[in-house]
Amino acid sequence: MPSRAIAALVLCCALLTLGTGCKWVKSKMGWGWTIENPEEETPEWVVQQVLKAAHQEPFDEAWANYSRYLHSDELNSPVAMKEWETLRFPALRRKHVCFMRPTDADEFAFEIKEEIQESEEYIQLRVTCKTTDMPTPCHLKQDPEAGNKWRVKYNCMN
Repeated sequence: MPSRAIAALVLCCALLTLGTGCKWVKSKMGWGWTIENPEEETPEWVVQQVLKAAHQEPFDEAWANYSRYLHSDELNSPVAMKEWETLRFPALRRKHVCFMRPTDADEFAFEIKEEIQESEEYIQLRVTCKTTDMPTPCHLKQDPEAGNKWRVKYNCMN
């Protein structure tokens, strides 16, 4: 085996033992990783809360819970809020089950196929859906008006 191949193999093995390296390798290999019980207020946790809200009934309660996770830029725009309430959130409610990966630990587990860190305060998580080969993005941005917590910006799985 050539020395470059051995070095690449050693590097991959080393990266797999590291948390972020593991995500990087899985992303580059086209593999995903399952999120079951994310730490509170992380981007993954927000995605899980979005799925839980989409699953809720009746619509009014679901919408109230979902809108808590929208970025203040969205909340402060009446036009955006109308679009979220009448188009985007109903679309997510119709298809939210395709994102869920029930496990013994959590019925709202899901799989991230790719994580794109645009900046320190903006991340895009691409979530696997059972009905398509293309992962669906969820854009999250830290919200200064919410104590810099991660909140949904632009779109999230819709």
